[in-house]
Amino acid sequence: MAAQYGLRARDAAGVVTLDTTVTPIRSLKLLTVTGNGAFDQYVSIPEIKAQSFVVVDALANNGENTWSPRAWWTDGQLQLRQPSSQAWQVMVLSQGGEPFSAPGSYGIRATNNNVRTQIDAVNKVLSVASSGQFQFGQMGPGNYVQWAHVDFPAPVATYERPLVFFNPENYLMAGNFYIKGGPGAWTGFAVKAYANATAHGSIAQSPMTVKWLCASYQAPVGPVGQYGARVRDASGVLTFHTSINLAALNGQPAVNSFYNSSNPITGAGYYATGYQMGWTNSAADYFLANAVLSCTNIFQTAQPIRANFGGFLPNRRDVLQMYCDNSSGIDPVTPNGRTLFAARPVKPI
Repeated sequence: MAAQYGLRARDAAGVVTLDTTVTPIRSLKLLTVTGNGAFDQYVSIPEIKAQSFVVVDALANNGENTWSPRAWWTDGQLQLRQPSSQAWQVMVLSQGGEPFSAPGSYGIRATNNNVRTQIDAVNKVLSVASSGQFQFGQMGPGNYVQWAHVDFPAPVATYERPLVFFNPENYLMAGNFYIKGGPGAWTGFAVKAYANATAHGSIAQSPMTVKWLCASYQAPVGPVGQYGARVRDASGVLTFHTSINLAALNGQPAVNSFYNSSNPITGAGYYATGYQMGWTNSAADYFLANAVLSCTNIFQTAQPIRANFGGFLPNRRDVLQMYCDNSSGIDPVTPNGRTLFAARPVKPI
């Protein structure tokens, strides 16, 4: 057995509730950036480091036309493409590899043998707030369910949108994703089916079954077990306890990661450009739906709102397949891989 470093906790039944060989997703900074109307806007954010990853997401709820700007970043800088004049939430996230310099760093801190911090009293951890399963698509002859509408068991009370992850049973083509509700009371989500038998075969004529989980940086809720560990911040607020279910990072894109896959979906007066990204090859991994399945807005065109849709091809987890609605055949748009990552719950759900 390999040497184990750090901290491990169990509940009353002996189930491991914290293992510092597992790296949760931690929040370094949450902020709001307002677009300045430029084609490309550059924002200085010193907290963005080489080991960080960033999620740029909508705050407005515009139903199926909710969109997010394309985003890229380098050390200390965020780039937004056509952000309009809207406000966007920016989450700077980490695997725990950065050095600590913030004051008030007390509580419990543990590192694993990759020298990545697991828990501390400064940075919040992403935890699973709720989860479930839905079906949509071709449910039977003459019965195509185009939309899945899911309500959370309880609203998520954060200002920023919670992060919703999907893990289909097999094939998935979905888009026009949005989260229902608004800042301080996010109530659920909706997503549209894009199953295509011509492009993907007979499996597209069966229902698409999708597991989902909602994760957020909301302060831990629910009963605190009598066994395990608790961490509080400088004000005495509980920031972590081992009764919660952490979301663990299992993969993130490098650079811009999507590449043209040369397999467009075409039809009479219709064209959708195909793109792929290498994926984890694990059926246990969920992918972040928030930005990659939301629409894109191309302001200077006659068709400004463009759908991004995709998921997994039949019996494949080696790539994530995306399509970008491009009916005119010009002004192609690439999906935003920089706001995407793979995660899984630490404890079964």
